[in-house]
Amino acid sequence: MYSKLRAHPEYIGPGTYDRLARLFIAEGQKVAASRQPWQIRDQSFNWGERTYLMGVLNVTPDSFSDGGQFNTVEAALQQAQALLAHVDILDIGGQSTRPGAEQISLGAELNRVVPVIEAIRQTETLQQAVISVDTTRATVARAAVEAGADIINDISGATYEPDILKVAAKAEVPIILMHLRGTPATMQQMTDYDDLINEIVEFLRQQIDQALAVGIPMQNICIDPGIGFAKTYPQNLEILRRLPDLAALGCPVLVGVSRKRFIGWILDQPDPQQREWGTAAACTAAIANGADILRIHNGAAMADVARVADAIWRSTKDPALTAS
Repeated sequence: MYSKLRAHPEYIGPGTYDRLARLFIAEGQKVAASRQPWQIRDQSFNWGERTYLMGVLNVTPDSFSDGGQFNTVEAALQQAQALLAHVDILDIGGQSTRPGAEQISLGAELNRVVPVIEAIRQTETLQQAVISVDTTRATVARAAVEAGADIINDISGATYEPDILKVAAKAEVPIILMHLRGTPATMQQMTDYDDLINEIVEFLRQQIDQALAVGIPMQNICIDPGIGFAKTYPQNLEILRRLPDLAALGCPVLVGVSRKRFIGWILDQPDPQQREWGTAAACTAAIANGADILRIHNGAAMADVARVADAIWRSTKDPALTAS
């Protein structure tokens, strides 16, 4: 961020690396502290107080972890009920984004996603659920918001269809912008970076600027470094180690590590559903390094993980933790 041509105001000559590093971190923390909360339905998202959980609800036949389990409205409603006992957001997606996945038609994605959102909104016990729609298509995002979705979650960072930003701006809903290269079908062939973290930060900075340009307020933007998307296994670990580098962008940070292949690589575990302990460790690392939202599959287990990790690394107002 700083060089001979753009000197930091606190630069005092050679040998000040550690001092500057502390200053940069402090600057990022100051920006992060100024982030405005989200108020969605009857829930407040106060960034920094605790970790919020986004429960994955894939209404697809081919997602990497749970494809085919919830691709009917009835099954999706049952899973929504189960997740909402533990999570803060339901993330509903009709297009698989696993490595190698091919894109389905617009009509197929609409037919998978919209009926589930409508059914949730028509179910009395679920009407106040906070829903995000996991899509890269502006048309799907618009239809989902009209059906009752509250957040748009775009894994392409609004690069596939930039008009999705206009949908978020007009509807005045938050949007999550993720870093990605290529498509799910090609992304794992595009993992060569000169400077992994700086390239991710610069991509996200550019997409934030695009969002601001169409009228999305800064407080409605969330960012995601895209773990598992156009990243090698070691690169995913580097992102987790360097999550604090994203703080300077001034947005809440979502991290999705749940059951992903890099965990299977470490554990030599090919079955995604047998990666819960590894997921717990990765989620804990993300919380320790400042993640605001975790996108997860197992709501009950990861709620416990987040609560304990928050008690260690975040200030908390949980009365149960101050009673003794």
